[in-house]
Amino acid sequence: MLNRRERKKEATRENIIHSATTLFKEKGYHKTSMDEIAEKVDVSKATLYNYFPDKGSILIAYFQSTVAEYGREIKSSLKSNQGIKVRLENLLDFKDKVFGNDIELTANYLKYRLQTIFDKDLFDNPDRSGLENVVLEIMTEAQANREIRNDIPPLVLARTFLLSATNYFLSSTYTEDPLEQENLKNQLLRIFLDGAKA
Repeated sequence: MLNRRERKKEATRENIIHSATTLFKEKGYHKTSMDEIAEKVDVSKATLYNYFPDKGSILIAYFQSTVAEYGREIKSSLKSNQGIKVRLENLLDFKDKVFGNDIELTANYLKYRLQTIFDKDLFDNPDRSGLENVVLEIMTEAQANREIRNDIPPLVLARTFLLSATNYFLSSTYTEDPLEQENLKNQLLRIFLDGAKA
């Protein structure tokens, strides 16, 4: 259980995330400054920078909390005894649900993540969204069930799938045709699973 000071810090952090994303949606990500965020939250710039070093890190925190909100839903859909193809389809649908609500915020988030991807280990850092560990778990279980080859480390398979899924997401945001989006998803799964087949 958090003590009073920790609760206050967490409330301030959540207020920063909420206020910043509100400004991002109203004014645009690039037109919003850290000064404006500090003013909206009613904290000093120094306090804001103690919580987040830049706007990109606020976006990461926003998407982490969004993924956490959907956490039980995605985990329950992935915990079923369905095969890897269905589990990966569910994951892509979940990713669309989380990241497809605000294309501008998502585009800026992905751009920031791609720019900082090599700053820290992709899977072992506090800035990850939570999806990475889910994908790693899917790959590990699929190897144990002999659904996919086991001569490639599951971490490599998970990273490969995530990068392909990012490409799928970017491609699918530029088409409004549901049939075309479904085709893109099926192409990604076919490429990945045919290459990883046991």
